[in-house]
Amino acid sequence: MKTVEMNKDWQIVTADVSTSVGLPFETPGYGKCELTAVSCEDAAHAFIDIDGARGVIDVFADGECVGSAYGDVRLPVDAGALKSGRSKISLVFEDGGAITRGVTLHTAQSDIYILPYGLFVRTLASDGERASLEVTAELFGEEGKRKLTLELSVINARGKRSCRKIKKFTFTGGDKKVTVPVKMRRAYPYESDKPYMYTLRAVLLDENGEELDASETKFGVRVQGIFEPGALIGATVPHECGIMGEASYADAEKRKLGALRDLGYNAVRYVGLPSPSALAAADELGLKVIADVFDNWTHPREGSLSHLSFGDLLAARAAYAVSVLRNHPSVVMYSAGNMCEETYGRRGSEYAAEVFGALREADPSRPVAIALGKLVPTERELIAAGAKRSELNGQSDGGLTGLGDVYGVPASLTAAIASLADVCLCSDGFVPPASKPYVRINTLPENAFESMHSAEDDENMLGDLSPSGMDSSHRGATTAGDIDHTGLPRNYGLYRSMLAGAGGSFILVGDKGAGMLEGTQCWKAAEGETVSVRVFTPGDVVALYVNDYLVSRRLAGKVNKQYASFETEYKAGKLEAVSYLRGRECDRVSLITPAEPKGISLLTGAKRISASARDICFIDLWVTDERGEPSVDYTGDVNVTVSGEGEIVAMGCEYGRSADEDIVTAAGGHALIAVRGTAAGKCTVRAKAHGLRAGRITITVKE
Repeated sequence: MKTVEMNKDWQIVTADVSTSVGLPFETPGYGKCELTAVSCEDAAHAFIDIDGARGVIDVFADGECVGSAYGDVRLPVDAGALKSGRSKISLVFEDGGAITRGVTLHTAQSDIYILPYGLFVRTLASDGERASLEVTAELFGEEGKRKLTLELSVINARGKRSCRKIKKFTFTGGDKKVTVPVKMRRAYPYESDKPYMYTLRAVLLDENGEELDASETKFGVRVQGIFEPGALIGATVPHECGIMGEASYADAEKRKLGALRDLGYNAVRYVGLPSPSALAAADELGLKVIADVFDNWTHPREGSLSHLSFGDLLAARAAYAVSVLRNHPSVVMYSAGNMCEETYGRRGSEYAAEVFGALREADPSRPVAIALGKLVPTERELIAAGAKRSELNGQSDGGLTGLGDVYGVPASLTAAIASLADVCLCSDGFVPPASKPYVRINTLPENAFESMHSAEDDENMLGDLSPSGMDSSHRGATTAGDIDHTGLPRNYGLYRSMLAGAGGSFILVGDKGAGMLEGTQCWKAAEGETVSVRVFTPGDVVALYVNDYLVSRRLAGKVNKQYASFETEYKAGKLEAVSYLRGRECDRVSLITPAEPKGISLLTGAKRISASARDICFIDLWVTDERGEPSVDYTGDVNVTVSGEGEIVAMGCEYGRSADEDIVTAAGGHALIAVRGTAAGKCTVRAKAHGLRAGRITITVKE
């Protein structure tokens, strides 16, 4: 099977415009768009994979519609047209639609071939030194009895062959699964702190030893066993990547997940199938992934078309999603749905059994979870449970929820669904069934301490995932993420990081009476003004100083959710918090009143990129004072230009993506710029603002 990424040289075609673009692509507001590309592959069989689509997209091959895509899908293509070497693939969608990821063309030159994503490597046993694997190759071919050979090679991270296995078998046509046991005498396990990856290469040979087809997949030797209580600490992450929007780039996915890992998180949950780039980043970083194969079931949900995959398409959807996920060692469980309407007892167990069965058939090696939330029962359900009609009069949804708790309606309606799952993903307010392993998925900031420490008293609690790992701007801006649109941590993320033992103390300053996690890490106010100061610390006592004068000592520790609150008069200079644990100093953190901003600094971790539409270089823009320290109280517009062999892909600050092509707002003294190379040479980025020393950085672009 040959694989070609069809992400370049497409044309947006409308009645009045035609322009070249590369994928991913987001609609600029036209009524209808058509993207076209040319393939030069001779093929006996062909498939198109659309990694991610917004809206319904009709797919054409040489003018003939081969199917419709929504979300992510694989479509067969009439290979007869491809043999000419000049086949046109077209994607047509209405305004609001988009190709948010990539498009891949798979072609087989033989009448017998390995299906796309048709290799499954399952770890049966591993003791840290040796491993027992089971490799399944999914084949398809024309009718007719033939003697074939499947040759398997496991390649280590250094490119050396670790082992080889040959399987001879008889093929009679149609679909066939060939399973081969593979023993590895020296196998490095895939672990979070050492995410070791192998490559499996499979070659299909005919009776004369001639190659019919070949395929590769990466995999890890997975450590078997159930999670320990409290083992999962992480977040539900949006498919967006901050200022990049919905478009999935490898660099953006790695930046997002890397920022969460730096907070001490070890797990992420995706509502919907993660992109290939996101899965590869999770593998590399050693994160644990929970993937919702279905968002919703039969009931439509705003912004989702997952319900179109139900009914006759259920098994095919499950099989496709699992085939994409199953070889990624980062994927630790599948989720069957995200608080679907049907899980509230209304045919819930019937649908759940169908979905769970399809996922377990596709991959029996991973647990299947279901996300459950606190339901609002109907009046009929409450009356059936024993409620009086007089109790229902004038009750809002919130009131009905409370009555439901009194009469046990939520528990009775969800018990059957929960019993079918291996793990329950529980939002705030939902109580999992007794002895059922569960993960908290929607913990509010003020409840983070209790939720993250629940595993100390509950051996069934596997962990805590915050509602949003990153700010999302799709369908309305939000600042509720653990990290902002640029990848910097927000207050909630810093707090959870500290609770997880990865982060240290930090200070928040706000107006008098500010809430628990409200405020900024900026020591600046009107002289003499009373301000609220909260110190978050792993210690049990905090001493607060202003310009080396003691303000007060306060208790922190577990009894106060690991923070102490103060009110003090603002005085310019230094605010310092000294933390103590069992009488000994354990941490010290300070804030300095920011000086006047003087200049702009441009920083990047990658000064060499390739001239590729998919290779992104991120540049952090910082407004700094005379000491070179960030001016965290600065907010203003900065003009950004690019010269040489490069272009700006996106710019933005913590609040989201900039709508202007050359102006970005530096909020809190910071903004983020994404640049890609257009040809071999040099690319120079310049940033200037009134009254500030301009910033400049040069990047080398390779072929």
